[in-house]
Amino acid sequence: SDATLNDLFADAEPIDRVIELDRKQPESTLTFDEYLAKVVNKARVNNGVAHIDENRTLLKDISAKYGVQPEFIVALWGIETSYGNNMGSFSVPHALATLAYDGRRSDYFRDELIKALKIVDQGHIGAWEMVGSWAGAMGQCQFMPSSFLNFAEDYNGDGKRDIWSTQSDVFASIA
Repeated sequence: SDATLNDLFADAEPIDRVIELDRKQPESTLTFDEYLAKVVNKARVNNGVAHIDENRTLLKDISAKYGVQPEFIVALWGIETSYGNNMGSFSVPHALATLAYDGRRSDYFRDELIKALKIVDQGHIGAWEMVGSWAGAMGQCQFMPSSFLNFAEDYNGDGKRDIWSTQSDVFASIA
């Protein structure tokens, strides 16, 4: 909507840090063993077990509905955002606009930007609350806007697919 565009982009400027982070993407891929050693450590596993215990009833219900084991839901949540503790701090619309403007995959990021703006217009989150990674991944499950539109769930039935702060929506969206 015009209101969303005016609210978000009246004084927007490219974010230099977003471009810097985009340019520093790893050129090689990790082996599975390297990935496990880096990402799956004892503390993260222990934290995951504690979160499964804390959310057992909700996870059991979501598991039954979507056919995904609670351990997989919590594992993805832990790997993506350290159980919701590290969702990023960039304005998703501004980061995506920066990447669309930059030109190196601009078609992809322009499409994601338009989808992010639709999410705001649909009322799932306020424009200035939509924070995430430098690349536009957002919420506790780090969905890109296209993934949000395709997979995010309103599990609690409040009319919003809230992958930022509503645990049932986060878990159902992951599932």
